[in-house]
Amino acid sequence: MNFLLIFVNHKNNFTFAPQFSKHCKVNYLKEFRISFKGLSLGNHTYNWEIHKKFFEALKNADIDDSNLNIDLNLEKQDRMMILTFTIKGEVKVLCDRCLDDLYLPVDLNEKYYIKFGAERKEESENVLVIPESEYQIDISLLINEFVTLSLPIKKVHAPDADGKDSCNKEIIKKLEELSKHKIVDPRWDKLKDIKLD
Repeated sequence: MNFLLIFVNHKNNFTFAPQFSKHCKVNYLKEFRISFKGLSLGNHTYNWEIHKKFFEALKNADIDDSNLNIDLNLEKQDRMMILTFTIKGEVKVLCDRCLDDLYLPVDLNEKYYIKFGAERKEESENVLVIPESEYQIDISLLINEFVTLSLPIKKVHAPDADGKDSCNKEIIKKLEELSKHKIVDPRWDKLKDIKLD
């Protein structure tokens, strides 16, 4: 996975991914920051409901809207935190075939490990080492990544009960008509007349 968590050090200096600092709506995403320094050892639970605003704040163009429930269990240990995410609900995307709204179910269980060490480094796709000076994490990018990666590569309407195509027939018809009336650049026609020796 290619994502960055956001951490805040003891000097209140924020460390953002470059594309994140310029484009996100920081105020809304504050609720996804967890201050872990003051947490006791053991399990701590969090819950969020995320909708269109969440993916807009992260500039995720793949998801138009959502109705997702996020449950997080954060297990704090002496030298590590284990984050267990349960994400359920649905997202609205565009169908790749007919461009109509398509609702896809989401049912995820993901684990992410954060270790404390001398310097920040990513050990693997789900294990991150952070310096001892960090005291807060922002899990919005993790949620965004988990949901986006769970979506199928090809997003199309499933066949109906009779096994027939359930895409929007009117839109499909219009797209087919447009494809028949492609405007061909006459310069390409001239190239066809050139004979190669």
